[in-house]
Amino acid sequence: MNDFVFYKKRKFGDLISDTFTFFRKYAGNYFSNYLVINGAAIVSAGILFTVMVFFLPSLSGGIGTSLLLVLLMLVIVFFLFLFVFCFPIAYTELLEKNPNRTDIASQELLESIKKMMPRAFLFGFISIFVIWIPYLLVSFGLASILGDAPFLLQLVSYFLSTLLFLFMQQTMLVYIKDREGYFQALGKVVNQLKERFWDKFGATFVMNFICGLIISVGAIIPIIVYFLTLAVSGFEPGLGTAILVFVLLLIVVTVIFVSLNLSLFQQILIHLGEKEDQHTDDIDLIGQNVEE
Repeated sequence: MNDFVFYKKRKFGDLISDTFTFFRKYAGNYFSNYLVINGAAIVSAGILFTVMVFFLPSLSGGIGTSLLLVLLMLVIVFFLFLFVFCFPIAYTELLEKNPNRTDIASQELLESIKKMMPRAFLFGFISIFVIWIPYLLVSFGLASILGDAPFLLQLVSYFLSTLLFLFMQQTMLVYIKDREGYFQALGKVVNQLKERFWDKFGATFVMNFICGLIISVGAIIPIIVYFLTLAVSGFEPGLGTAILVFVLLLIVVTVIFVSLNLSLFQQILIHLGEKEDQHTDDIDLIGQNVEE
């Protein structure tokens, strides 16, 4: 069995192929833990959404009940996103110590994620003001300037969204994994992206595109099933329809979050590649084409 090499600078093609190599090697243990840890939040969010759509008008309590359910939904979704983004970081950190492990336990991951949560929360909060608001202002400005050229506007939007994802993920990893200060992490990532920028940017764009295709297929099929079922039942909402929506929603959300791991792990590979010089003893082991 060959070890998967984490600390290795990868070119464009390697960043894509080694991402799939990782999941071929670790997918069973990875996603079983993923569903155990995140499953409860996904199911809870699905139940709340179904209740709000189908049964909220019939519930007593009026606006107070509605606000309470919306607030509860937002809290669950917020923590779900924190867990989703921290999970691949925690899993990879355990494998960095021993790449041959395929028996990582959920309890180990939970302990690691709990330690990351405060910094993950703080990173998201600060980034609203430092990154997201400026990004939205730039986007609105470009939309007003390029409004008469929709194709060019679309290309610029794809470029900026990919750059934002790459920049934010790398900054988050430096902030959470390396425990750098927020603005120190920003400066460090700016310098890191000057090296092999197009390899990193191109691989990020392609992987996000692949994930987008998977999500689109995973969403379209349940939607078609939903409308076909409604057509057969005469478009009559009821308990059966609510259960169907709940099941289909779980499928869609699961597909979204599972496919998102491809993009998130690729960003971890980019981040760990910056540490190659600190782990020169591992360079002879090849991370590609890992076989059992």
